[in-house]
Amino acid sequence: MTYHLAPHVSYGLLGHRVVLLDLAADRYLLLGEAEAAVLAALAASEPPPSSTLVETLLARRLICAGRGAGIAPVDQPPPLISALEVDGGSGSISSWEAIASVARARLSLRFLGLARTVSRWRAFRALCARQSKGRDGLARDSEIAAAIARGFAEARIAVPTRRLCVPDSLALARCLWTRGIAADVYFGVQLDPLLAHSWVQSDNLVLSDPLNIAADYTPVFKL
Repeated sequence: MTYHLAPHVSYGLLGHRVVLLDLAADRYLLLGEAEAAVLAALAASEPPPSSTLVETLLARRLICAGRGAGIAPVDQPPPLISALEVDGGSGSISSWEAIASVARARLSLRFLGLARTVSRWRAFRALCARQSKGRDGLARDSEIAAAIARGFAEARIAVPTRRLCVPDSLALARCLWTRGIAADVYFGVQLDPLLAHSWVQSDNLVLSDPLNIAADYTPVFKL
């Protein structure tokens, strides 16, 4: 029997433990070492140490039977530098664009929820990639990405709402994709106590936060 992660689930490894993000339920789940060992065995296509725990994960709709995407933790290039901590120019992002981008993300999260918002952002990124197909899709350009990130940070000052990592990350990602620049939104956690954060990154370049903040979190979801 083969298994795959449920479409609404992704996870990250924190030592011998696993933290999952369930998009459908909009919540994080901390699994114990025994359940983490089952996921590791399934990811490696090895016999799981406990068939009972496999049935438990199936019943909780965290994994599904049959072929599908592999059971693997979120892959992230290690963050090495932050665009906000190096000198350079700023991309032209107006205060109005920042206000509209943040408002769009906040309203979507409030009225549609996390799962539907993620679906909308994925569709928008795919649209931007198609429109940029003459340049092989969204471009990985660290200099342009860094300039846009700094421009967004400057324009964000004019947004009359407090900073929240998820809508701000979604707003920055949208500004990047609109300009044909590739970037990923990560949701990460740290334990003891459980803290969650979201940030934007392109390869090893952090675009939304100082380096030390992003580096403190283990990613459990990638958009």
